[in-house]
Amino acid sequence: MCGIMGIVGKEAKIGDSRLESMLFSLSKRGPDDKGILRFPSCTLGQTRLSILDLSGGKQPMKDNSKNIAITFNGEIYNYRELKKDLENSGHKFSTKSDTEVILKAYLKYGPDCPKFLDGMFAFAIWDEDKKTLFVARDRFGEKPFYYAFDDSGNFIFASEIKAILASGKIKGEIDPQALDVYLTLMYIPPNMTVYKNIHVLPPASSLIFKNGKMEIKKYWELEKKPIAISYEDAKEEVKRLLKNSVENIMVADVEIGTMLSGGVDSTLVTHLAQQFSSFPVKTFSVGYGDYINELPFALEASQKIGTDHHTLQTTENMFTDLFEVSKYLDEPHADSANLAQYLVSKLASSKVKVALTGDGADELFMGYGWYFRQWNLSWKKNPLQKLRPRPFLDYLKMAQVFTPEEKKKLWKKQPDKSTYLPEEILKADSSPFQKMNDYDLFFCLPGQMLSKVDRTGMMNSLETRCPFLDRHLAEFVYNLPIEYKRDKKGGKLILKDILSETMPREFVYRKKQGFGGPVKQWLKTDTFKNKISEMFLQKEARVYSFFNADYIKKIINDFYQGNDAKYYKIWTLMCLELWLEFHSQKS
Repeated sequence: MCGIMGIVGKEAKIGDSRLESMLFSLSKRGPDDKGILRFPSCTLGQTRLSILDLSGGKQPMKDNSKNIAITFNGEIYNYRELKKDLENSGHKFSTKSDTEVILKAYLKYGPDCPKFLDGMFAFAIWDEDKKTLFVARDRFGEKPFYYAFDDSGNFIFASEIKAILASGKIKGEIDPQALDVYLTLMYIPPNMTVYKNIHVLPPASSLIFKNGKMEIKKYWELEKKPIAISYEDAKEEVKRLLKNSVENIMVADVEIGTMLSGGVDSTLVTHLAQQFSSFPVKTFSVGYGDYINELPFALEASQKIGTDHHTLQTTENMFTDLFEVSKYLDEPHADSANLAQYLVSKLASSKVKVALTGDGADELFMGYGWYFRQWNLSWKKNPLQKLRPRPFLDYLKMAQVFTPEEKKKLWKKQPDKSTYLPEEILKADSSPFQKMNDYDLFFCLPGQMLSKVDRTGMMNSLETRCPFLDRHLAEFVYNLPIEYKRDKKGGKLILKDILSETMPREFVYRKKQGFGGPVKQWLKTDTFKNKISEMFLQKEARVYSFFNADYIKKIINDFYQGNDAKYYKIWTLMCLELWLEFHSQKS
């Protein structure tokens, strides 16, 4: 795991102090080392968290024979197999790192090289002879890549937006449309950023910048090719593919742990990880005390599997950590799980450098419950409902924090409606239920889930890896019949059946609990009451540059007078205010 940055263009010169500022802003992503490599019209930089080839994998890395260089963030899990193929093609290696494998793969395959990479990655390769920058991002968007153009047309990029701003060449212009979408979703979607003039490279995409022009292409997508297979055979194949993924993902020159919530996904990952470890795997869990507490289930799983378990129980004085998390994030993000994700990452980073997670399982195996309820209710009312697109639109309405009517009251001057929803999902010739699943997989996963996991991990210099996002597993599961993944009782049928071979049925089939925090209860504590009052009632809040103060104060007063329905609206506004406060932005 690393932080990468660079600037390319005819006038791409940047002072040492600015470069140092950019690198410093990425220091948590890579505290072990840093490096800068300059060419006449390109500068590459990197901060490194050493995981593979601790001494030989320094970056940016240059191939002097071909006059190309790379800065890379992530891990390539099939790098050893790729290396053998490349050696058979005549390529020579001077390190044991996966970074050099990407560089040689680019020399052999050119812009097609990402197709051969299994893992999580964002990298940039500069070809000095061709004066070309080639960039690629992993298939699901585990690793971030942001870019912008300065007034001279130079291309500036980094793992985090804060590094682009630290260049001094870009002044972030807040995009009201992005804020409007945030009010709906509680996060900035994966196809835009909070700034008008800073952009994000989509997952599974590559980018070429040459002669001042940019071209972006998709190099991979999940295609719908239904598989004719029995349920039992499908279960065995999922088991095989997931086991292979965990085995491949365990490759590192440092110790690897797992985040163990006690749920189906993390328990299954931990069970498999222990099979590939010669000593008890270190596992990590966080609980919310009397509010939401899965620690007993995590402990039960740990004892059954035989791990070295570490736990943390949140207390009210830890809630101030949430304020710090909101400030660190590049963009406003109001997922209440941010606190738990940060705390479990902090706990894990005290023992290991790498931790496996269960992220991606809910999206692949249709594990979320909120849209199942809507789907079942719709069908009970009208069995012909499946012939209409309504359930998907109803699902989107269920997920919104502020309704369109409420946003009209909130904005001082509401921006034009944003078309943030992907056209390929809206216009796809698929069932409403498949649309819901695609929305979760291609939209919510990179925009809400993976961005949270990456940032909270990197705040603690911890690399997180997601075995469920293996492309071979994803391609297989995506094309299984829906009834293999969910029924009227819930989702993740195959995963639950696999785990029930190891854990008791009452453990596996209990009611699902999310990782989110008890927001309503938190807001009623003195810590949050005082913070809300300080932010919105005792001073001129920064959000008042965009929104009507009286309407916000009414929402707050209504909640504290007993209207509990308003609690997530307050939470969403609070997280935005914290972000604005830290980034010193007004209209």
